[in-house]
Amino acid sequence: MFKKIGIVSRLDVEEALKLSNEALKFISKKGIEVILEDELSKALGLNSGTPLNKLEADLILTIGGDGTILKTCMNIPNPETPILPIDMGRRGYLTEVPPEHTIDAIEECLAGKYKIEEHSKLSVFHDENFLVDGLNEALITSKMPLKPLNFDVSAGSYRLIEIRADGLIVATPTGSTAHAFSAGGPILETNLEAFDLVFICPLKPIRSIVISDKIDVSIKLSNEKLEAVLVVDGCYIKELSLNSKVLVKKSKHKALFIRFETRFLSRRLSRLVSRM
Repeated sequence: MFKKIGIVSRLDVEEALKLSNEALKFISKKGIEVILEDELSKALGLNSGTPLNKLEADLILTIGGDGTILKTCMNIPNPETPILPIDMGRRGYLTEVPPEHTIDAIEECLAGKYKIEEHSKLSVFHDENFLVDGLNEALITSKMPLKPLNFDVSAGSYRLIEIRADGLIVATPTGSTAHAFSAGGPILETNLEAFDLVFICPLKPIRSIVISDKIDVSIKLSNEKLEAVLVVDGCYIKELSLNSKVLVKKSKHKALFIRFETRFLSRRLSRLVSRM
């Protein structure tokens, strides 16, 4: 079923590099073409890597934590390539397989003994120009710490709220257990078709707002003298000029993950509780 398998790994952990090399050898022995992300290839002393934004495969193995997964989801040319996440990170809320079970998990994939879990994504626009898709969230905050911004937020044609706050997060259900959760937002069930709007340190007491992801979220930085910054999934950063407008829509693409069980939400909740 899989003719080409890509491998993306974190590079700052020796065990992750060792495991990447083991996976490379195991998959190659199966007669399947392996495509290494170029930085990983260099770290392994090879010169046959491919830039992540050109890495086309039938399956991608990520060896790392959530950051490795988010970077991969954002940059691969085919955004709906299935991803098998191996946990070599600090948190690993999105990861599925402990490192010691990597080879077994690859065997299960090759045998077709897995399920595909779909996660909705969001698309981010700046002044009507498409920027990037994100799996977790889009964050807008001031470039200068502790300086609140004036957010004018609309949902579709309806003006939702105007408020001053240190920041605003628009999160997917997947991202609701990430930065948005740390900022006091609710946890959304993975299959819920919604956006989670979470205000960071608002000057008015206001809870998070959950709206349908079928509605576009428009954010204007009105009458603002402070420069702001847009951060998507901690990977993409863009400085925003005065009076910028950011639009967040539901992406037409989904992130696809290889799973061997179907308890994603309960698994993430248990990890949140155990790691607090």
